[in-house]
Amino acid sequence: MRYFTTLLWIMIAFSVLAQSDPKAREVLDKAAARFKAYPAAEIDFTLAMENKAENIQETHSGKAWMKGNLYRLDLMDVENYYDGKVIYTYMPEVKEVNIKTPSDEEEGFLNPATLFDIHNQGFNQKLLSTSNDVAYIELYPKEKKNIEKIGVWAKLSSSSIQKVTSFGKDGNNVIITIKNIKSINPAPSDDFFKFDTTQHPDVEIIDMR
Repeated sequence: MRYFTTLLWIMIAFSVLAQSDPKAREVLDKAAARFKAYPAAEIDFTLAMENKAENIQETHSGKAWMKGNLYRLDLMDVENYYDGKVIYTYMPEVKEVNIKTPSDEEEGFLNPATLFDIHNQGFNQKLLSTSNDVAYIELYPKEKKNIEKIGVWAKLSSSSIQKVTSFGKDGNNVIITIKNIKSINPAPSDDFFKFDTTQHPDVEIIDMR
């Protein structure tokens, strides 16, 4: 979980407006518009952490559901729910759920939708290549950070993000690969994005609101 949230935090951490390569922006704007047009979305993905120098390679499968500003994220044996007001972090192994009213930054910290709007988060953008229907775009932070760049791979014919990679200056790279994304219609009810404490009577509730 820490790797996914680290990458998302990197994405939203820049508040300076980005300078845009028009071709790169066109590709990413189309992908963002396609995603935002879904009444709701279900995403299967993998998250990998690698450091070649230290021979580290970890890969985890995850799943996310989104509807407007609501989301649910299941990754590394932790379930996160956001119902538009509070975040529920459920850890089945220890039978515990934390409930918290997040700040805007904290909510974005976990929100998977950030992946699909990354180019609007304060980066210089450059379209480096298009091959076999896939565009490769690099985003460079305008301020000094612990990452060198973020790479985005987008399928042109479907205007969809396929992979996002954060390249760390310390050799730690975080890779999110979208395995499948589909529109959900009709969209699930709002209750789907809220942890139902009545269905888990044996779970310890830690209310941090």
